[in-house]
Order: sequence, then structure tokens, then C-alpha cells
Amino acid sequence: MTEIPSTERIFALSAFEGVRLIRLYAIKQPGCSIAELVDIIEKVEPDGASLDMQASAYLHELVDLACPLDGDVFYQACISAVVTKHQPNWSKAMRQGRMRFLDSLGINDRDIFAAAGLQQDPPPPHVVAWWDSVSCFARLIVDLQKMEQARAAEQLTMDYEIKRLGALGITKAPIWKGLDDNFAGYDVLSYDPGPFGLVNRLIEVKSTVSSPLRFYLTRNEWEQALKAGAAYIFHVWDMTKTPAILHIRDASKISVHIPTDNEKGKWSTAEIPLAAS
Repeated sequence: MTEIPSTERIFALSAFEGVRLIRLYAIKQPGCSIAELVDIIEKVEPDGASLDMQASAYLHELVDLACPLDGDVFYQACISAVVTKHQPNWSKAMRQGRMRFLDSLGINDRDIFAAAGLQQDPPPPHVVAWWDSVSCFARLIVDLQKMEQARAAEQLTMDYEIKRLGALGITKAPIWKGLDDNFAGYDVLSYDPGPFGLVNRLIEVKSTVSSPLRFYLTRNEWEQALKAGAAYIFHVWDMTKTPAILHIRDASKISVHIPTDNEKGKWSTAEIPLAAS
């Protein structure tokens, strides 16, 4: 199949029912291909011609082959397949909690979760387990997207530093420390000319798509900045722009936003506004 159906087409009870029919007919006609089964269903089943069997054939490839074909569990398996393998945009909101997520859906999508028995209140243990499992995957999707954005920003800094060093006549190349060592305390090692040769320039790279512009700083990153002093700078990339816009800050511009510890409480992560320099 060359065309990938839209989320709207595969996330529908009619598509789920089409999957069920494909699998039931596959049991009766084990030698038939999916295309042949679809053709039979469209000709034989009373509702076959009205079903989006192309969407069902695509979804069939995603849904666990071992799942039961009856009851709520079948619908739950179909929804899981859409979320974990097709990855619709709305799936990211599942990490916000069950009811908050369901309230964000349109009535048709919400009805699908209801038909799958996923709105029961109080929910039985197997429904709780389903939500936990699928929500974990939604978190992984978000984490992966954040990592991809962070790596893109680091690549931008590498490109920026290569050009900057070339303009300064420095032939030594920057090093992408964040890719090789997660405990280095900075992401890119670059250089500046000093009175007796090259001096290190330690760059912590941040990316943001937030409005107003802001980024998050960990305590360890800030402690590394304090240790390195003037050699440590922050590259903050505004990824909402095309091309992305670089904001450079040193520790003196960040320090006014750093929280303080009180009694036995210690800060671990701080939200830093990207105030005008």
C-alpha cells in the first residue's frame, strides 16, 4: 500500500470494524492476500462497501495480531496501535492525565475511547494499566521530540562555531562534547584567542519554542558555569524562527534569575527568561 491514510480515517470505529472483518475472513480464507480479503468483504458484507477498507487494511498491519477480536480489548488494541505506531499529534496530550486528555478531544474521538471501555469511572485495574502503558509511550514521543530539537540546536552551534573560528583564523575545530559525554557539563568545546594562545570556550546549548522565550537550566549546569567563569557561555536558539535565531548569554546575564536555597530546600531546575541583553 503506497498511501498512508490520515489519522481521521484510521481512528474510527468503522476502521476498527474493518480490521475485525479482515481477520475473521483471514481465518476462513487463509490463502488469500489482504487485498483479496478486502475485495471479498466489500462484495459479501452488507456494510462492506460503506467501510473504508483501505484504512482498515493499513490499520490491520499495525494492530497486534494476537489481540482478541471481541469486546473492549479489541478496540483498546486498535487505539494502542494508532497511538504507538501512527503517532497522531493529539497523542502527546495523553501524558497530561486521562480526563484532561479526554476533555481536549472532539466528541467523535472521545466516543471511540468510551466504546473501548476506557472512560469507566472508577476504572478497573486493566483500564488503569492500559492508560499507564499508552501514556508512557506518549511521554517517550515528547522526550524524543525534545531530544531531536536539542540535537538540532547543538548542530547549529557547531556550524556557528566553525564559521566563527574560521573568521578568527583558528584552524582547530570545535568538539561536540554533548554528543560524546553527557557528564561534561557543557555541549560544545570551542576556542577563543588568548594572550598566550588559544583558550577554551565552553558552550551550553539550549533551544526553545516557548513564548515568551525562556529555557530551563539545571543546578549542575549552573555550577559548571560558575566553575568555568568567563570561559562558559550559553547559546540559546529560538527554534520558532526560520532560520533559528541565536541568543548568546554569559553567566552574569543568567545569575539574576537563579533561585536561592532555603533551609533544607534546594533548587534543581530553574526557568530562565530570555530577557533582552
